[in-house]
Amino acid sequence: MASKVLILLAPGFEDLEAVATIDILRRANIQVLVASLHDDKVTGSRGTTVALDTNLTLLDSEAVYDAIVLPGGQPGANNLAADKRVLKRLQDQSVANRLIGAICAAPKVLAAADLLKGRRLTHFPGALTEAEAQGAEIVDEAVVVDGNLVTARGPGVAIDFALALVEQLTDRETRDAVEAKLAR
Repeated sequence: MASKVLILLAPGFEDLEAVATIDILRRANIQVLVASLHDDKVTGSRGTTVALDTNLTLLDSEAVYDAIVLPGGQPGANNLAADKRVLKRLQDQSVANRLIGAICAAPKVLAAADLLKGRRLTHFPGALTEAEAQGAEIVDEAVVVDGNLVTARGPGVAIDFALALVEQLTDRETRDAVEAKLAR
């Protein structure tokens, strides 16, 4: 059975991170559901408007996803961090030890959900304040996998982030097959 991934977008999301991640996951035959906080369309920080599959108001609150993925961008990450439903979903995902992905500024959302303590991660330079990062080991790497948490630095590594998610959700062979077809 294919893995199910929920990707959450809020106004001001980072366009490249969202679209590249959705694309790469679908290339790996992973079932992707893209949801917004309220609307059926949302516009990214660079002006790309995405038609969404659903929104959090309509989404079954008991639905289980193999991964929840958060593209960064501003004010997208702040918009996600301000939504209590997002924080609750992330906390439940963490307690169940299911995969969480956050790229660029999206670790701010994990900080708001109090999920960074004792974790090793990366983020866009300056995206986390010292107080938000307290208790976390911040490293200067493109992509970091720490247990059920996958983080990445920013839009320049969006494909690498998505491929790391593919590997965590499937296997190295699937990741390599998807990457080979990208002709990198």
